[in-house]
Amino acid sequence: CEAEHVIGFVSLKQHTPYSAEVFVMGIQTEAHRKGIGRALINQAQEWLKGRGVEYLQVKTLGPSHSDESYAKTRAFYAAMGFRPLEEFRQIWNEQNPCLILVKRL
Repeated sequence: CEAEHVIGFVSLKQHTPYSAEVFVMGIQTEAHRKGIGRALINQAQEWLKGRGVEYLQVKTLGPSHSDESYAKTRAFYAAMGFRPLEEFRQIWNEQNPCLILVKRL
């Protein structure tokens, strides 16, 4: 029997009965661009909708900080239907601007 191993995960944080957050998500590098992240987000959305959650948010490094990896992260969330709400420098710090992306479920 072939051993099973984890290649990705998503952790959700519910803030109110109507809103939740993708608190953290990780996919092993060799599994990138194979639909794992999309499947995790889709499953998370269905699970949240089943519990009456209406809005999902995610925080990531904002575009005012040039970082190629996070540009790819933002592109992934945009492709999943998330839209930028606002970039804050007070949430993390001046060197790490926090972009909040939101999606109506």
